[in-house]
Amino acid sequence: MNTTIFRKFIKALGNTPNLLRGYNLYVNPDKLRLIEHVFAHVIPQAHSFADLGGVWNVNAAYTRHSLKQPEVTQGLLVDTNYPQGLLENLRKDSRLKCVVGDFSLASTAETIGPVDVVYFFDVLLHQAQPDWDEVLALYAKTTSCIVIYNQQFVRGDKTVRLTDLPFEEYIALTSGHRYEFHKYVFEHKDEMHPEYNKRWGDIHNITQWGITDATLRSTMARLGFTEVYYANHGRFLDLPAFENHAFIFVKNGLAHRKE
Repeated sequence: MNTTIFRKFIKALGNTPNLLRGYNLYVNPDKLRLIEHVFAHVIPQAHSFADLGGVWNVNAAYTRHSLKQPEVTQGLLVDTNYPQGLLENLRKDSRLKCVVGDFSLASTAETIGPVDVVYFFDVLLHQAQPDWDEVLALYAKTTSCIVIYNQQFVRGDKTVRLTDLPFEEYIALTSGHRYEFHKYVFEHKDEMHPEYNKRWGDIHNITQWGITDATLRSTMARLGFTEVYYANHGRFLDLPAFENHAFIFVKNGLAHRKE
């Protein structure tokens, strides 16, 4: 068994308990525990959350898990696409508001409004025009707690706009998965995408950034937030340049003990 297949097998095995909770195998148990930790220990006074980009591949599992937390009374879920039937099913819960749209837009953030907690799970590295730090700044205005689980760049000490690299170097860092699609994006970078109203080179469907921990931390400090939790969950897939790192940041003045 090659290394990639073995790693996928181990991941699937570790995620098997999700099935008993009504989630699929793609749902990450570390994120479920992160959500529980936020509401139980970091900001127990929180009653509302926004899950940004929380549909793809997990069918809103993190939103659904958040709604199970005892003090939560309101949730918002935002994504550009929902599988058939999911949206109708989710809307049966009166505590949940589903937004179909791009969460990086100021108009979407305005629709969401103030919430206690905002999740950025696996999405920051995909944000361009507006860039990931601009998106964080947008939501830092309206929340007290920002929870991040992101594939962080560990190959160097500087944050890198990966799509500025030569194509083959980009592929070497981010894997050859969907090679032809990525090649098409690179060849049509400056053309407008027909759906997203931005250049092909800026779409969120590909990895845009290699974000270092140092850059993320300095960005959150500049936005007036204190880090209260960090965990390294290991290598992302079989890519040595990326690791899964989890963070919780709270607005200055609300900081709890860092764990």
